[in-house]
Amino acid sequence: MTWWTSSSSKIALTSPVSPKKETRRRILYLFLSIFVVTITSSILFTAYSFKSNHVFSFLFHSHKNNKPALPPPTVTANPNQLPCNPPSTTTTTTTTTATTTTAPASLPSSNEATVVAPLEELVKRLLPKAYHTHFQFTLRLQLTTNSAINIYDTYRLFNSNSNSKNPANAGARAVIIEGVTLSALGAGLNHYLKHVCKVEMTWSGDRFDQLPAVPPLVPTEAGVDGVVRASFVPWRYYMNVVTFGYSFAFWDWNRWQRELDWMMLNGINMALAMVGQEHVVRKFYENQGLSREDIGDFLGGPAFMPWQRMGNIQGAWALQESTTYNNDWIDSQWALQGLIMQRMQAFNITPIMPSFQGFVPRKLPEKYPDSKFVFASNWNEMGKFSKVTSILPTEPLFTTLFQQFIQLQRAMYKDEGVDLDNGTPQNYYLLDLYNEMLPSCTDPACLRAITTGVMKAMKAADPRSVWTMQGWFLIHDYPWQPPQKKAFFDGIKEVNEGRDAFVIDLYSDVVPVWDLTDGFFGTDWGWSMLNNFGGGQGLYGTLPTLLTEPFKAYQQPARSMRGMGITMEGINNNEYLYQLVLDLPWQSIEATLPSAFDTPAPRPGAYSLKQQGLDGQAHLEKYLQRRYGSLQTTTAMLEAWTMLSQTVWDCRTKQDSQSKTYLDNAPALDMVKGGFMRTVMWYDQPKVVAAWRQLVSETETEESKKRRRRHSIIQDSIEAVILAANGHASEIPSSSSSMWKSFSDWLKDAYEHTLGRLESLTGGGGGGRHRRDVVDSRAEPESSLPTESELPLKVSSFQYDLVDVTREVLVGVVLPGLHRELVEAYTAKDLERARTWGQFVLDLILDTDRILSTHTQFMVGPWIHEARVSAKIATTTTNNNNNKNNNNSSANTSTPSSPTSMNRYRDYLEYSARNQITWWGPQGQGPLANYASKGWGGLVKEFYYPRWRTFVNHLVSAVETGTALNQTAYLQESLVDEIAWVGETTCLGGCFEDSSSVATSARDSAVAATKKYPVEAVEDTVLVAQDLVDRWGLIAARLAGDAKVVKNGV
Repeated sequence: MTWWTSSSSKIALTSPVSPKKETRRRILYLFLSIFVVTITSSILFTAYSFKSNHVFSFLFHSHKNNKPALPPPTVTANPNQLPCNPPSTTTTTTTTTATTTTAPASLPSSNEATVVAPLEELVKRLLPKAYHTHFQFTLRLQLTTNSAINIYDTYRLFNSNSNSKNPANAGARAVIIEGVTLSALGAGLNHYLKHVCKVEMTWSGDRFDQLPAVPPLVPTEAGVDGVVRASFVPWRYYMNVVTFGYSFAFWDWNRWQRELDWMMLNGINMALAMVGQEHVVRKFYENQGLSREDIGDFLGGPAFMPWQRMGNIQGAWALQESTTYNNDWIDSQWALQGLIMQRMQAFNITPIMPSFQGFVPRKLPEKYPDSKFVFASNWNEMGKFSKVTSILPTEPLFTTLFQQFIQLQRAMYKDEGVDLDNGTPQNYYLLDLYNEMLPSCTDPACLRAITTGVMKAMKAADPRSVWTMQGWFLIHDYPWQPPQKKAFFDGIKEVNEGRDAFVIDLYSDVVPVWDLTDGFFGTDWGWSMLNNFGGGQGLYGTLPTLLTEPFKAYQQPARSMRGMGITMEGINNNEYLYQLVLDLPWQSIEATLPSAFDTPAPRPGAYSLKQQGLDGQAHLEKYLQRRYGSLQTTTAMLEAWTMLSQTVWDCRTKQDSQSKTYLDNAPALDMVKGGFMRTVMWYDQPKVVAAWRQLVSETETEESKKRRRRHSIIQDSIEAVILAANGHASEIPSSSSSMWKSFSDWLKDAYEHTLGRLESLTGGGGGGRHRRDVVDSRAEPESSLPTESELPLKVSSFQYDLVDVTREVLVGVVLPGLHRELVEAYTAKDLERARTWGQFVLDLILDTDRILSTHTQFMVGPWIHEARVSAKIATTTTNNNNNKNNNNSSANTSTPSSPTSMNRYRDYLEYSARNQITWWGPQGQGPLANYASKGWGGLVKEFYYPRWRTFVNHLVSAVETGTALNQTAYLQESLVDEIAWVGETTCLGGCFEDSSSVATSARDSAVAATKKYPVEAVEDTVLVAQDLVDRWGLIAARLAGDAKVVKNGV
């Protein structure tokens, strides 16, 4: 009232007001007062709400950056911290004693709703509609465990009506997921899907369509109402530089979006961001005054860009117009990268960005004659496509170019709506100086000066930069002896005591470097599983190491392990092992429940883990139940996978890579190869064959039992051949001996009765001369199997595993055994045996192609299709500047190309895709040939089969003529087939048309290409696997028993 009085008095003194006007003025003041009181109350209430869960501070300081501070901050022990019960959402009225359950609370603010919206969109993309409004995601910066180990990231799940133990009306209750970061929220959601709903998303598929119709409750765990998990490392990273070649090369946005969703669910919060960087590089060198032609001689082709980025190669080997098409490709990849980066930022996944690595086009030294440039070695005998030019980091020009590159990259991303300078405390840049290359100097003082130069240049370009590198180069003994290694990191420590570097120990699972360098001499580093080379598909792993070593590495003396990740060269193989490694950061009981270990209060530098490992058997069983379905995962299946985990995933020969199969290599008389990518399998082969047969037997139904034969004639034939060849014809079963006339006649009758593919083995046509071609080109067995399986096992992941294990047995066990028998027949100059075993080899290869063609991830058609359709609109670039040395983007004009040019653009991409998985270089049968070989349907039949057919024909001809195998002649003839396949073009994905006649031809070509290289599964996996067990199961067991068990390598 005083306020009104004083106000009125003041007004009255200054100006007389009529009663009517005074009344209106009082009403106005009344409304203004109400408005002010309302706003003030709202602000106070909101501030209190934010203070209670620290969302306010998170939104303004943390959500832009999902990065934990390094080194980690001290956490004060608080007995009221987790584990604890979540706050109750029930309200009690004063008039009654009953409790009323409130509806799930909405997000506390529109700002937080914006932050978690990408996660809610993920739910809508992947899960059934019943789950779309089932989760409430809440960011809680204060959420942490009272642990000396985890002071980084935590998530918690509980039911909104957490005090209710009655499962009735469960569908009406939401699940609340809290997390310190958005990454933790994604991991929390994945925990709910995996451990509550029993489903999982992997590269080979998911079972989200089999989620419970009514979303289930979160169970109580370890005295906590709900579930709590904490990560014992801040960084959970993903990718290898070369994964962008072997797997990601031709992905579109839809495929990238699924991968990013998978990353989010797996709690990945750091990843390489390499797509489209050539767009920045091209502009950067145009700014230096180089022409598009000069830059085109530097940039790699679409499937080979990762190796150009690391300085191994330069230029592209392909069509004459490769420079023009490469520029079109670069433009389209930049547009794709804009989408990828926007999603990574929305998910708060920290990108490891490209940097200036010092590798430059050949013409750049002409622009800077006063600076010192050096030349790399001839990487894998690539000749003119190697010997890359580079500027030394000790040169002032290196710092200048580094600054210009980072500034340009930041500006170009900003133009695309991606802010790289968004207030994050640290920005991570990839720089690999010596990937599979020798340094320009090996003197420790020189190496120290080089790394100091890199750090100073990087800090000059971005004061918040962190030098990120792959530690692969350090696995080589020369020149990386202890003095050189230490000097390398001493140079890094010259700047900020080395706190601004992060080393990805790329191959910790097999060839760890951290334990040879005292934890990289105190530099922050991450433990990684590589496991795979070239995107090969062999089953391989070191499971016991994965279950224990990361925990031990965390305790290494330098206490500097700050991350874990997977760094495979190619994906879509050994899925369980990769999923296991992504699980490990959240599997530390000590980090989650410190009271279980009587852990003392957290303090700086306390990184001692008492936990020594995980129960691998229990983890595997839960994984398989999520993968196949609890009701479909039988005890026998679990036993089969236990056998596999004890064999293929328990390599103890200390070999430094997975083995290459005989199929992947060019055939020869002696195919036993040691060293890197050896050809000898390390595992107990009879045990692997038994696991395969047991896994297939679990697909049996009454109908399949009626249809199938336990012993096929092909197996009986092989057994009879072996017995007769060893002088035991009397032991041949009576069913076979009834056909017996002589060894040669019996073999002829038995084999023709089975497959009907051979003419007389003793010389048909009356000429007395044996046929040189053992089998008609690409002959296929007729199948009377039903087209669809009557089995319930229609889960993509199960089908994937069935193909994978069958492939492993056929090419890893049976093919070497058949080859061994073939070579023995050749050595003995036994023509009938040589022809017969040669035929068996070829039949096996065709059968391998058949099983591979039942799943799209084992087929070459999708790879070629992805490559061709990744071509967007091709352009014709005209140079309007006669001085090419001063040519820049403004001097070029582009016009849309013709349908013919678009088809050639797609042909160019197809050539790049085909070349990588066969020749890996400009010429066939070179040092890298078969490095990226794949067990893919279509590739096996059209590339590997002709190569083996040529080998068998030459070998049989040598036996027939009594001469030695001419390996050179065979390879020359085989090369002709290889050239034809690598240069072949298809219309997969369609061809462009410009006339009615061409249109008809294009449609016919597309149909033919799809038939030759299908993009969808051809047959049913289960039925084909059953058929192949019938055909090859017994002989696989016999050949496996004859194989030598390798204990200490070759």
